[in-house]
Amino acid sequence: MLTFRTMSRRFLIVFLALFAMSQASSQYLGWQKPVERDLAEIARIVGPVEQREPSRDLNIVWVWGIDKMHPKKSHEHAWVMDRYVHDLLQNVPRVTATDAYYWPSKKQWENADLVVFYLMPRNDGAGVFNDSAKYEGDPRSIWDYDTIDAYQERGGGLVFLHMALMEGTGIELSKRIGLAWNLSPRIPTTYAGVLAWPVDLTSAGRKSPIFEGLPGKIKFEDELYWPLFGDPAKVTTLVTSPSIPSSAGKGVIPPPNLEELDGKAWQVAWTTEVGKGKVFGTVLGHNFFTFNDPYFRIILLRAMAWTMNESFDPFKPLVTLHLGR
Repeated sequence: MLTFRTMSRRFLIVFLALFAMSQASSQYLGWQKPVERDLAEIARIVGPVEQREPSRDLNIVWVWGIDKMHPKKSHEHAWVMDRYVHDLLQNVPRVTATDAYYWPSKKQWENADLVVFYLMPRNDGAGVFNDSAKYEGDPRSIWDYDTIDAYQERGGGLVFLHMALMEGTGIELSKRIGLAWNLSPRIPTTYAGVLAWPVDLTSAGRKSPIFEGLPGKIKFEDELYWPLFGDPAKVTTLVTSPSIPSSAGKGVIPPPNLEELDGKAWQVAWTTEVGKGKVFGTVLGHNFFTFNDPYFRIILLRAMAWTMNESFDPFKPLVTLHLGR
């Protein structure tokens, strides 16, 4: 039952999302469109629901922020949070989903089984994200890593999506999630560019329960970050992709031919374990319609279940629920 307080909060969220859209420029890749999926194939990959509810009560926290840098239909952090927290996840028995604006409360951290980060990092007004980018080597940051460490030590799960990977130099964040965006001038800078060709599952990806039954090559219309900072040997790389050469363009023009790509295998999705906690990270999540893509929903919902050591079964109905809305 929606209370007045809940309705007021949702109204505020929608208002903030519309405000962010109104402040955006016209850089959206208008030629990128959702990839059509065969619903019969989706049903085959998902399979029947044999377990109707999780084995225990679960608390999921979704962290979001407002993005004024991107135009409508990309980086829709408020819209995506509302869709998953207040819509989709409400349909899973024994799951309580709440949202956190930029950072979970102490109580949310204490009760969480999973924290999903999909947000625009705070900007200091001069184009610098967070203190750790401005003061390289200085541990000061708006991120409370002691809290994350304690959370992972007790077995809490983490999912990091797209721009949530951008936290300063990435040095500290990569210690907790494996790989992160890098803004350090002393390390090869991370670039962003269009992703408009099939990504490749690695051998580990083909064996992973997160990608079970999915094809070895999957077409997405999204964005790629490369190179990410961190030690690839300390993560299990599940999906890779080549990139456009160097930092050529920011994806504002139609993509190059496949033969023009750099031929390298940059990480698109990975898992790692820190303390007793499991982590899933991916660069995907630029376009809002990615979150309505049944293939992406399969991947994301399976990853969420995996980080909580739970079955994907109770989350299966969400794969095709309210598509296009």
